[in-house]
Amino acid sequence: MNNKDKKSPKEKKRNAFEEGQEFVDPIPLEDLKIEMEDEKRKFKTKNDSQSERKYKRNDDK
Repeated sequence: MNNKDKKSPKEKKRNAFEEGQEFVDPIPLEDLKIEMEDEKRKFKTKNDSQSERKYKRNDDK
């Protein structure tokens, strides 16, 4: 009997469900902070690139 057979049915179900989500990247905190600032300032995001602002911000530090 190997280790896979010793798992509970709930654990097997959870692992099967999470299998497809294993390699999903979390939202970078820096991007989340920029989005929150944009919402506070009502910044027009369609006219500007979030990536440019993020890297510009990092250059200023």
